[in-house]
Formats: sequence, C-alpha cells, structure tokens
Amino acid sequence: MIIWVARIPEEGSRYEGDDPGSIMQVENESFIRNPGAVHYELHAEQVSDELVVRGTLAVPMDLQCSRCSEFFSTTVGVSDFLRVYSAPEGTDSVDITEDLREEILLQVPGFALCSDGCKGRCPQCGIDLNKGSCTCRREEGPSAWSALDGLNL
Repeated sequence: MIIWVARIPEEGSRYEGDDPGSIMQVENESFIRNPGAVHYELHAEQVSDELVVRGTLAVPMDLQCSRCSEFFSTTVGVSDFLRVYSAPEGTDSVDITEDLREEILLQVPGFALCSDGCKGRCPQCGIDLNKGSCTCRREEGPSAWSALDGLNL
C-alpha cells in the first residue's frame, strides 16, 4: 500500500480497503495457506517531517493446527497498528506494504489450535483423536513427572 504524502490534508486522511493476499508472501510456508485479502482501516497524518499511520488490519487465512495437523480457517487481526515514517518536505509517497505484512505475521500464533478442545493425534498410530478413538495398545508407563512426586520440600 502506498500513501501519497503530498495529498494528505492537515487533518489527516482515512484509508479503507483491501490489498491482495499475495502481499503476505507465504507461498513457501507449510503451516499457512490461502491468505485472503488484507483488509485495512488506517488513518494517516503528517506531523512535522514524519508520517504517522495507525489503524487496524485483518486477513483471513488457513492455519495448521499444532495438535492434530489439520488446517482450519481463521482471521488474523491487528487492532493497534502504528508506524511512524520519515517524510521530510518533498516526499511524494511512502510504501507501507512491508510493515503491514510484518505486523500481520507477528500476530500469527506460533502454535495455532483449531479449537481449545483439540485432542491431537495418537502418538503410536497417528489417528486423529478428534475423529475417533484409536485401537492401538498404548502402554501406560510412569509419568515423566512421577520422579517429582516423592520430592519433599
């Protein structure tokens, strides 16, 4: 998205619209698919030799659940986008596309979950436990934390 600094009135300008999902550049990411249009609602104003841009962003996309490995649809949003750009007199335009992309990617959860109740996959046979129970024989051994049960503090 390019903001034309010379066209901004003294009270600032409001920008609302959509940029194509291709600006997200996630084609090579294995856990993100199908980013939709990047929706923005921004306010830009020139203060001295700086351009202040603030507002909200939202992108629908499919994320891979970190428990069951299935993809699910969600919207990644930014409610507090704020950037300040150097814009001395004579600056024609400022391209904020890379900052929009960066801010949205920072909001993508590192371990996305399709739901709070996701049961994940069986560690033995790999069946999705959300779709049914497995029939493999999992040996229930001592818990990894059982050594701490005898700790007396």
